[in-house]
Formats: sequence, structure tokens, C-alpha cells
Amino acid sequence: MSSLYEKSQGTKIQITSAPATPETVGSATYLDLQCTIKEVQFTGGQKQDIDVTTLCSTEQENINGLSAQSEISLSGNFYSNPAQDALREAYDNDTTYGFKIIFPSGIGFQFLAEVRQHTWSSGTNSVVSATFSLRLKGKPTKIDNALRLTTDLPDTKSVTSGSALSLTVVAAGGTTPYSYV
Repeated sequence: MSSLYEKSQGTKIQITSAPATPETVGSATYLDLQCTIKEVQFTGGQKQDIDVTTLCSTEQENINGLSAQSEISLSGNFYSNPAQDALREAYDNDTTYGFKIIFPSGIGFQFLAEVRQHTWSSGTNSVVSATFSLRLKGKPTKIDNALRLTTDLPDTKSVTSGSALSLTVVAAGGTTPYSYV
């Protein structure tokens, strides 16, 4: 069996150009972060325990309770551009911004978050690095813009000898450039 995976090279990371709300995030303008970010790490919020142990229990019994808010860490190169400046402004102003992380397949996630912490570090023989810690507001929603063929090639096509042959493939979603095998 072949390995199943999602490539990370070409992942898009975007932040809204201004603070966003659930009502405004859909029409917001997004700024690209991917040329300064090297790694994105998502951690789902840990759920609390609810004790359901009774007098007849032989060991402590728990069920899942409410989860803590999820967090994302963005780390990469420090650079002063509109996208990273928006991250720092979100921290300074305690405002919520919209984010999109889209993998090369077109699958990804959209969410609102606040910046809880940002750091930078500089050393000899290196570049200035930066890390941003985000706390999500609500659950991330899945983006499914995977490549799909809306019109595929027919299994067979016949034409009269000497006539022109025309074939069309129409694709939607995904990331250009497309190739057909």
C-alpha cells in the first residue's frame, strides 16, 4: 500500500488585513504570510474531565467535558511587511483577526484568533526569527477547495476521417498549474 500524505510545500497562510468578526471574515481582504513562515503547529484544546465515579465504581471514572480553546504556533523569519505587522498589531490591540491555512491540495482551515504572544530572536550567523502564538476563537472550519474535474475526457471519442478533433477538460479548485495524466 502506498503512503498517504499531504505535502506542506506550497501551503498558504493568510491573515486578514484588519480585525475581523464572524460577520466580516467572509468579505475580508487577506494578506500572505507563507513567505515568512516556516512552520505552523495546531494543537486542539484539551478537554476537561468530568468525574462520574460512584460508590459502586472500582476505579475513578471520567467523561470528557468542555475543551479549552485550540492554539496555533507560527514560526519563521522576522520581517516587517503588512502581514506580519498585522500579527503584531493584533497582539498590541488585543483584537481578533481572521486566518486561513490552505494546503496545496486546496484543503485547509479558516478561523478567528487572537495573538497571545510574539517573540523574535537574533544571533550570530543567522537571520532574525519570529514566533507568534495564536488562541483560536471558536472551532476552525474546514476549507475544501480540492481539485475536481467538472468536465473530464470521454472514455472514447470518434470523428470522421479528416475532421477536427476537439477535447476539453475543465477543472475547478486546487492550485495551479494543473497537469492531466
